[in-house]
Amino acid sequence: MSKVGRSITQTNLIATHEPEPRDVFSREVEKSLARLRALARVCSFVGGVILLALALVGLGSSVVPRVMGMQPYAIISESMEPAYPTGSLVYAQPVSGEDLQPGEVAAFWRDGDVIVHRVNSIDATEKEFVAKGDANDDVDLRPVPFHEVLGRVVFSVPYVGYFLMALGSLEGKLLLGWVVLMGTALCILGSILGSLATRQGSENG
Repeated sequence: MSKVGRSITQTNLIATHEPEPRDVFSREVEKSLARLRALARVCSFVGGVILLALALVGLGSSVVPRVMGMQPYAIISESMEPAYPTGSLVYAQPVSGEDLQPGEVAAFWRDGDVIVHRVNSIDATEKEFVAKGDANDDVDLRPVPFHEVLGRVVFSVPYVGYFLMALGSLEGKLLLGWVVLMGTALCILGSILGSLATRQGSENG
């Protein structure tokens, strides 16, 4: 075969391997659908994580403790650091004042507020005890009557107390509502994008 013939044959071979416009368009569509599916998964995942986290915090901070017979209290000051830092959520088991021992941490009423301090000493005759915050230099000025005891602190979870503190203010409730709305919107958006990708894939298949 002559050089001219070989050149013509090679040119024909190259021409036959060039992609058709329809193939290029199909690949571009498939890439777009893949990106759409990935975005749908991300939206659904992030929204689901947000809602699941809120549900777990809500159950763990309020519902489950009450079912177990305990009462949660948020630590709003630094008086019990480092044992219970600000923002911790402590769980108190209801007990009478007579059952407390020095060194235990008690939750009790004080002027309409709940205080969480450690029992320093007990006066069984007067039916009261002296409390002290771990971070305070001195004991509390006023003894705590046994009848004002709410419970004995049995364990705590750091940072979760901020959740309950937030619910006590209008700003916190609005923020929580916004977070719930965003989580729900992301889940809905992920579902819509996933359905759209599936429908477009069927139409172009």
